[in-house]
Amino acid sequence: MVKFDQYIAALLEDHDCVIVPDFGGFVANYASAKVNPINHRFDPPYRKISFNKLLVHNDGLFGAYVARKEDERYEDSIKELKNYVLYLKKELRENKKVSIEKVGLLLLQSDGTYRFEQVKNPAFFRDGFGLESFFGKKIERKPERVLAVEPKAQRTESVTETPPSISTPEPVKVQAAEKRPEPKVVKLDPAPEKKVEEPIENERPLQDKKRRMWPIAAAALLGLPIIGYAVWIALNTSLFREPSTFELSDLNPFSTSVPAEYELRAKPFEAVVFSSNESIVIEDNEEYLKLSMDNAPDKTLVVRLVDAKPAMDSNKALHYHIIGGCFSVSSNAEGLVESYRSRGSNASILDKKGDLSRVSIASYATKKEALVALASYQNDISGAWLLYK
Repeated sequence: MVKFDQYIAALLEDHDCVIVPDFGGFVANYASAKVNPINHRFDPPYRKISFNKLLVHNDGLFGAYVARKEDERYEDSIKELKNYVLYLKKELRENKKVSIEKVGLLLLQSDGTYRFEQVKNPAFFRDGFGLESFFGKKIERKPERVLAVEPKAQRTESVTETPPSISTPEPVKVQAAEKRPEPKVVKLDPAPEKKVEEPIENERPLQDKKRRMWPIAAAALLGLPIIGYAVWIALNTSLFREPSTFELSDLNPFSTSVPAEYELRAKPFEAVVFSSNESIVIEDNEEYLKLSMDNAPDKTLVVRLVDAKPAMDSNKALHYHIIGGCFSVSSNAEGLVESYRSRGSNASILDKKGDLSRVSIASYATKKEALVALASYQNDISGAWLLYK
């Protein structure tokens, strides 16, 4: 019997939405950590699974996964999937609930809506592996006590004053504080100001003079190469003598002049009319065709043949193959090859390993191209892998 419950749980580990055609879809969303303020319970983050009965369109994910796991045709897996949907609907209609192993419990309420209770499965959220819920201790904070402190002047006045409700026969006399004699201020003669004598220019330190000489020396060192280069241009180039023949390439002091014997070679050849008595020698090679005239080595024409050697078979250079599946039934392997060839891929039955035929849905010459294509093909076939042969 096909284990559809386990296939749903396996798909939810790597996908955010798994649709059971004509029944509904299971949607996974990230849920952050929570704190219960009543019982002080800390819950770690997890993936929350919910059920949506409106997601009934077949996207091909569930059917293709079942066909690959059961090693059968896609059409056969769809037929078995329809029987599984009939079983789920029957359980909900009779028992008002149906259990999906490792996923959760689906309940049919009286108003016709569904309620889904998720089963704790650590495989749904691998980043939270090992995180458990725990209870923290309550922190009690006592209110702070505030004491009012009165200034000293107000406290002396409060001693003399009596509240109106209390009758005192004799008021308490408070003696006035004795007045202290005021301090005498004695004026002192200001200290004589010291005159700061300015230094004479002739007596300045020698270090200041050295510091001023550094910019002049640096400017002289930088200016010497420029002056030398200007002198070289005046002596070795025609910039000032014959400006019409001057070129920018003459400003390069490291360039070597062209010898006189090669200067004529740079000029274009003049048109020459060949006489009728000149014989032409043709030498045929595998890659080149050489045409030359007698006693004239400069009048030689060499032509390279475009298709000198037969082109190498491109299939021999394709050593990296993306394996889409291994089938014991040859019709299933041929069906997968035809489906990918219709998309423009160079799919083929690569070889036979035991009783299984390995199907290559695409082949490439370099490993870099194969790895880039493998990532895109894994969107259709999550179990696709790379083979070098």
